[in-house]
Amino acid sequence: MPNASNSLPQQVAVLGAGGRVGRAVTAALLERGLHVNAVIRQPARHDLPRHPSLRVAQGDAQRPEELAATLRTVDALVLAVTPFSAPPPSFDGFDLDYYAAIVAGVDANWHAPRRRLVAVGLTATLRLESGDVVMDEPDLFPPELRPFAQAHARQLTALADTTLDWAILAPPAGFGTPQGQGYRLLAEPLTRQQATAPLTHGQYAEAVASEVVHPTVHHTRVAVLPLG
Repeated sequence: MPNASNSLPQQVAVLGAGGRVGRAVTAALLERGLHVNAVIRQPARHDLPRHPSLRVAQGDAQRPEELAATLRTVDALVLAVTPFSAPPPSFDGFDLDYYAAIVAGVDANWHAPRRRLVAVGLTATLRLESGDVVMDEPDLFPPELRPFAQAHARQLTALADTTLDWAILAPPAGFGTPQGQGYRLLAEPLTRQQATAPLTHGQYAEAVASEVVHPTVHHTRVAVLPLG
């Protein structure tokens, strides 16, 4: 395993590799020649493509102490987990510290010389030029989903309390919409047009893979937008 903080990662873990974003990120990392540990809560429910550099492991991000053996072998980690695959009918009982607890657990159980973490962010947490946050604009983000956005916002605070080399990459509201090639990273605040731009999963995955291999964003959150 590389010891220098500026050396390239060889082993990467993707927590939540079975989801749409996790699968796209896993593919992008493999294309760059990295060895990927795809950590999935229920591997039998997901059929990831076979690849000589891909290892699928059962694991729950909410129980990071059980992931210590996997974390010990990796130089970088992509946090792509989500508490649900579709909006629930109610957020009653939802833990607003869902992401914060995962971050704290990873920090406590990841013992390696190089600890680069790239987290999948949420559009709703981004600041706008108006001074508001996207989640505060009802026409941009459904108010009933606010608890999910608040959980993502707490992730930022939790990461700031760690010694990880972290970055949050937030896609725009048009995530998953067909778009051209390429991406760019943009610091907040954003215009409403930027916050609602279209971006494919492939474009976003390329941004994440690039920040794993050649980090440029450190200890902050940025938006991933299409070129142009």
